[in-house]
Amino acid sequence: MEIVKTGLSEIDSALGGGLVNRGNLLIAYDRRSLGWLIGIKIFKSIVEDGAMGVILNTTLPISKLELRASYVGLDIQKEGEAGNLYIIDLFGSKYRIPDERHYIIQIEDWSDDTGISKLINIYYELASKLSKDALIVGLVATIEGIYHEFGKEVMDRIIRASLASFEKEPLKSLRINTISLLNKEAVPEYVSAWLYSLNDQIIEFVSQMGPVGLQETILIPKSLIPSFRPRHYTIKLSEEHFIQLF
Repeated sequence: MEIVKTGLSEIDSALGGGLVNRGNLLIAYDRRSLGWLIGIKIFKSIVEDGAMGVILNTTLPISKLELRASYVGLDIQKEGEAGNLYIIDLFGSKYRIPDERHYIIQIEDWSDDTGISKLINIYYELASKLSKDALIVGLVATIEGIYHEFGKEVMDRIIRASLASFEKEPLKSLRINTISLLNKEAVPEYVSAWLYSLNDQIIEFVSQMGPVGLQETILIPKSLIPSFRPRHYTIKLSEEHFIQLF
């Protein structure tokens, strides 16, 4: 089994060595969690190590995506201009937000009937530009964005069509690793359960407010690397401060 290093030693260790090559990593979190940061950090690290980055943007305008990426030091415009990153902008396609930057790809005249086949064609077009030994890291930002913007049926079709396309040439020859971000509180529990079953590796964040402030438990319940054993971590996120109002 080939393993792709994330460049973040603690993440690699937690997953049993790194990412499963051609695998899918789900990062699930709740509304208070900073779990989404880890997903972008992993994406940033692999891109900076020479991989081609592809972001499937489903939730926010590009300007908001850039703001969140900059929080962890990922300069989307710089990487895009350098040819290291592409954004497939489903949100901008749906709401017809024009963007002429060459690394931002939109689907004209989006419809649920034809949009998915056009999306798969974009995958094939990007793949045709790369050598067969190229490493690609994809970031789905976010799964709940697909659910709320396009509905469960379209979400199911996008996920299934994407998985199937990766098993066909020219995508089958490429080293593709996908990281999906999911606010699990923003979708029904059965949707989360289905996504958990589809993914090869899972990092789950659970936040709680206790006597010592906001804490987060990081669970790693699943990784298909043979040496993996489930584990968890606890981190403190907040510091207590007092505000004098009167």
